[in-house]
Amino acid sequence: MADLALTRVESWTFRFTTMLTLSVVVAVMGMSANSAAVVIGAMLLAPLMTPVLGLAAALSMGLANKSIVSVARVSAATGWCVAIATAISALIPDQPLSNEVIARTSPDVRDLVVALAAGFAGSYATVRRDASSALPGVAVAVALVPPLAAVGITLEAGRPELAAGALLLYGANLAAIILAGVFVFVATGFVPPRRLAKTTPAILSGAFLTTAVVVTLAIPLIQRSVTVGQSAQLLQEVNVAVISWIDGRRLDIADISVDAEARRVSVAVTGLDRPSEQADLEALLIPILGPGTLASVQWTRTEQATTTTTVPDLPPTTTDEQLRYERVTRTVEAWLADATVDSVRYELEAVFLDGQSLRVDVVGVGDPPSVEDLVTRLVSELDEDLGVTLTWVPRSIVSPRTSLPTPFEVQTDALSQQAQFFAVANDLAVLDFEHTETRVTIEFAGSIEPDTTFLVEALTEIVGDNVTIDLYFIERRRLETTTTTS
Repeated sequence: MADLALTRVESWTFRFTTMLTLSVVVAVMGMSANSAAVVIGAMLLAPLMTPVLGLAAALSMGLANKSIVSVARVSAATGWCVAIATAISALIPDQPLSNEVIARTSPDVRDLVVALAAGFAGSYATVRRDASSALPGVAVAVALVPPLAAVGITLEAGRPELAAGALLLYGANLAAIILAGVFVFVATGFVPPRRLAKTTPAILSGAFLTTAVVVTLAIPLIQRSVTVGQSAQLLQEVNVAVISWIDGRRLDIADISVDAEARRVSVAVTGLDRPSEQADLEALLIPILGPGTLASVQWTRTEQATTTTTVPDLPPTTTDEQLRYERVTRTVEAWLADATVDSVRYELEAVFLDGQSLRVDVVGVGDPPSVEDLVTRLVSELDEDLGVTLTWVPRSIVSPRTSLPTPFEVQTDALSQQAQFFAVANDLAVLDFEHTETRVTIEFAGSIEPDTTFLVEALTEIVGDNVTIDLYFIERRRLETTTTTS
């Protein structure tokens, strides 16, 4: 009874509050630093198991007054932990939620089973002195303080939906420990037989109430487990469909995300070959997600380093079209070389020649090169009157940093990368990009207006719902270029 604080212990409240506060501080710091070892240390420091098992003991003996006191203690300790965690989180610089926090916001039925088993072990170790060495392991197996720390961290971060998940985990652990404790205290003879006979109705009432709470909490946990299982199966089927869609091309899957409710799939691939059309991927996904499935593809092109030897004459097997392509490519390279100065740098990404249409992809620092100069050069040197389209991707010179980037700069870089990935995947050019504290503005140019749903979702995930996102599209058409000779 003294061990469970059901009888008066001098200075117990002060010692309990001090250790509880320290354990919350350690837990918040460990979860912010994403350190599992520090979080385990917080679990071992936390004294919260004492009043919880005290409540189980009071219920098992039918002690109404002691039960009320234990409920008050647990409730006060719960609120204190959340308050301390929220206050400490407000003092820490804003940063993304760590895996240690996220892991405690999506409980499932397995967490409830672990809590029941640990509750049995903790109660038995309390009754049997020879098993008390297991108590530290019990504290680690069924952590009470880390979920409460996660509640405070997520509330301070403005993520109430994640806080609700962490609170559900804490409630499931709490109820399971109490239910297991009541059973063990009765079964091991902790309750004297005469008292057990006199207070059976009260004990049964407490056990029934605790069981009802556990069953109530088990329903959403079971639903979460089923949902997770279905999501894993769905992701596996989508992955198989994406592999089939790649169909031997030199591509690697970088990321796949699935929104089953919206019937949307986002796929990021990298590699040398251009992927197949999105419509082909959607056709493979419709049997999995149903009619109306939409796919978004982001392709990051990679280059393969090769060693070549220049020879004076081309092989006899070279076709006229290959010779023409190489002559045009050399002219384009010479055009870029002449246009390059100290403050302007150009890099040729690709040359596409289709009949009388020429598309040149160039990246560089400064202003884009003059298309008119290229047209004039092609006519004068090769007698080729081509319709030229220039795809220009600007680059910026970044000075070496002497300090770590600010969170705003990290956010700006992530937004810029998302815009560039989206532009490459949809054959667009980014004409303008601007990021402020309240607004993100991106201007694209291309021949076909793209679906920006996935881009908006990706940008919102980075900046949050309180920042306005403005996307602009300018249609780009090829103008026939003619040269008049006298």
